[in-house]
Amino acid sequence: MPDKPMTDTARLQTLHPARSKLLALLPGKPSALQRMLRQPTLRTTAVFALSGLAFAVGNLLLARTMPVEAYGQLALAIALFNVFGLLAPIGVDQAMLRHSIDPGPRLLAFLSASGIVLGIAVGAGYSVFSGLHVMDGGALALVIAAGGVIAALVSLARSRHREASALLLATAASWILLAIGIASMAVPMTSPLLPLTLFAVGNLLAAAIGWIVLGKAHRIAPADRTAIPWGEASSLLGIAAIGTVTLQFERLVIPPTIGIGALALFSVLASVAIFPFRLLTASAGFALVPKLRAAASRQKKIRLVKRELLSTCLLLAGATIGIVLLAPVATPFFTGGRYEIGLGLTVAACFNGYSKVMQSFPRALITACGTDRDIARLNRLGWIGLAISIAGAFIGARWGLIGLLYGVTLGSMVGTVPAILLARRKLQ
Repeated sequence: MPDKPMTDTARLQTLHPARSKLLALLPGKPSALQRMLRQPTLRTTAVFALSGLAFAVGNLLLARTMPVEAYGQLALAIALFNVFGLLAPIGVDQAMLRHSIDPGPRLLAFLSASGIVLGIAVGAGYSVFSGLHVMDGGALALVIAAGGVIAALVSLARSRHREASALLLATAASWILLAIGIASMAVPMTSPLLPLTLFAVGNLLAAAIGWIVLGKAHRIAPADRTAIPWGEASSLLGIAAIGTVTLQFERLVIPPTIGIGALALFSVLASVAIFPFRLLTASAGFALVPKLRAAASRQKKIRLVKRELLSTCLLLAGATIGIVLLAPVATPFFTGGRYEIGLGLTVAACFNGYSKVMQSFPRALITACGTDRDIARLNRLGWIGLAISIAGAFIGARWGLIGLLYGVTLGSMVGTVPAILLARRKLQ
């Protein structure tokens, strides 16, 4: 008698004996819940949600314990880290998603040098703008350099389909900030220097440990190595810059338009009302790019994108309901009454979050499936969209923080439409 074909459950039991007892309890056909949990966006979003919660709680604890102006200055430093830490690799991290670039000592030296140079420039500007001591700028320079190395390690792990390692490194800063927030309940932090220094030390340790573990494990034989494609890397750098600047745009534009006190309020708002949308923005592209690269046919790519869109829309609906109900109540509770946000500001934050999520899908699809020409075109479209968002921010700032949020939202949505049309053509 011929052997019967193995079921999915039996195949998984063979590949993963440790899971056999658990799988034996499951029905032969996967349930809808099991199928949902296998979606990369849902898995990634769950991890980002935990780290986002850590980031939010850390921010709220610091907002509760630090003076308003000092907290605003720290929030600006963290925003600068989130932007320039991802730009420090100069596009090499994005190229690692598409090419076999060797993670050897030469690459580490290059990443360290580019991060230090960029960090010194940004740190000096931060010290001058905020009127702080040069040591504050030095701490920011170090954390930006560490962020550049971590960004490259995240791309290395993603390209090798080491999802857990990539997620751990990508979310390390959130857990470090949570630890600093907890420490602030016992140790007075009246200026940004101490929390920023601790933040730099934590990220430097994460970068060093990550390189020791991943760099050694994924060296590439000389015959198989690919030289860094600098032309492509520059276009990818532009796309990455647009993505990260878009996520941190409000934090960068609020100080010169409304003031550092408004940035403190926005940082609290972001911690309770905007962070779920930013998690979805990060997680969608995080898992989608390597999956699209691995898809063998156009039909598989279309099915993958449709599943990701459906799961993202469901998560958006749930996040909106939870935020509108809880954010106005949770804010004064967690900040000891120092900050309050109303329903109007909460709704503006939700629309702002939708616009960020919309931008992530065309960016991920073009990065995974586009040609060099497509990447260059998306880069140009992104900068045009960012210019429209800047105009919207300055116009909306006349009506305070709510007006600024709606101005940025409308500007970014207008700028995203051409990118969506470009991405759609790649699936036709």
